[in-house]
Amino acid sequence: MKLNYIIFLFSIILIGTFTSCDSYVEDGIDLPALPDDPTFTLEEDPNNPNRIIVKFSEEGFFSHVWDLPGGTPTTSTLNVDTIFYVKAGMYDITLNAAATDGGGTASSTQSIIIAEDAVIECDDNLTLLTDECTSKCWRLAQTPGAISVGPTPLSSEWFSSSDLDGAQVDDLWCFDFDGAAFRYMNNGNTFSSCANFSVIENYPIPANMTYSVVPSDSEFSSLKILLPEEFWMGVEDSGNEYEIIELSEDQMVLLTTIAPCDGTPSPGWFTLTFLAN
Repeated sequence: MKLNYIIFLFSIILIGTFTSCDSYVEDGIDLPALPDDPTFTLEEDPNNPNRIIVKFSEEGFFSHVWDLPGGTPTTSTLNVDTIFYVKAGMYDITLNAAATDGGGTASSTQSIIIAEDAVIECDDNLTLLTDECTSKCWRLAQTPGAISVGPTPLSSEWFSSSDLDGAQVDDLWCFDFDGAAFRYMNNGNTFSSCANFSVIENYPIPANMTYSVVPSDSEFSSLKILLPEEFWMGVEDSGNEYEIIELSEDQMVLLTTIAPCDGTPSPGWFTLTFLAN
């Protein structure tokens, strides 16, 4: 009796095993072929060999992102963008694009050679930003409205700060003229919007960051500051592009989009006021 039961149980397991291995294939479904690698062009800015213009027509693709290690910015979703390289060297530029027909994502890479370190001219704006083209640090102002948040540029409908203290006002964001180096000095801890608005010790700070001041097509500003994609000024959940609304020897007002910590699209704008340290 026990032997018969064991044989019966083994038969059920064996049938189940073979049944579970059968794959289900539905007729009439044709998956699109994988897309061809996207093609793009690179050209050197005729006025500055450290600026490379990338162009992508997006034909056959509905979205794309540039991967630009070593450049400023480090990523982009624009069809045409200008990338600034401070240091000489060889750099890879990679384009990742998603096909319109749902066939998936493809990528292609080209390499460029930057022959020499960038020569940055000391203009009026860099004189103010970097203290006569040397080095200058900025901190958040402690005046009411130093941090304003709203659904439209320069608005404060959602929030306007009253008093800032502690970790938010002892942080410094520094701009060096030589090498276009950007430095963040947090004096030991950082007020983190992305960690439930708490103070974080040993906050990770990327090394060898650079910045660029470039023309802006915004109606609010003619120039903007570009920072590395992974970094920020003033508040952690702000974007890495800052429209210069006001810049004087003592004060700087910047406009930037909210960059939610979970990666969702921006719902609004920050207006940030800094004072020279």
